[in-house]
Formats: sequence, C-alpha cells, structure tokens
Amino acid sequence: MERISLDPIQRLKPIDSLNRNNDSDKASGLGFKEMFQDVVQNVKETEEATKIDAYNLSIGNMDDLHTMMINAAKAEIALQTMVQIRNKVLDAYSEIMRINI
Repeated sequence: MERISLDPIQRLKPIDSLNRNNDSDKASGLGFKEMFQDVVQNVKETEEATKIDAYNLSIGNMDDLHTMMINAAKAEIALQTMVQIRNKVLDAYSEIMRINI
C-alpha cells in the first residue's frame, strides 16, 4: 500500500485581512466583480453590434450577410455565458445559505 502524506491545516486568515486588497490579489488577475462586469459589457457590445448590423441590412447598407450572422452568434454566445455565470453564482449562494452553523 502506498502511504499518503497529509499537509497540516494552515491557520485561517482574519476576516479583516480578507477584505483588504493586497498586492498578491492584484497580481493574480481580475476579481469576480471585474470579471462579471467585463462579461456584461461584452454582452452589451455584441448586442449593439448585432442591432447596428440588422439596421444596416434593413436599409440596404450591408451586403455581407455572413458578417451579421457571425456577430449574432457572438452575441448569443456572450449572453449564454453571462446566464451560465449568473446561474452558477445563484447555485453557490443557495448552497452557502443551506450550510448550518
């Protein structure tokens, strides 16, 4: 049988230190808030591009239908991504609320 070594449990950080933004958090990338705002902004931009393409097509200023279809697909994927992120956040929140203390 193979022996499994377990690392000791590390001491938890105080809540005050978790709320502060330290340099290591900034270096690790975007926080959830910034990431979600970026996703929402992406949805807005792709939806706007799709609306502009549809308008230009309707008045005859656009000849390439494939560009409009690509932009519409991008908008749909961006919206689906945002909805899935929202669903995962709500699932996590529900799971946290079910925890008995």
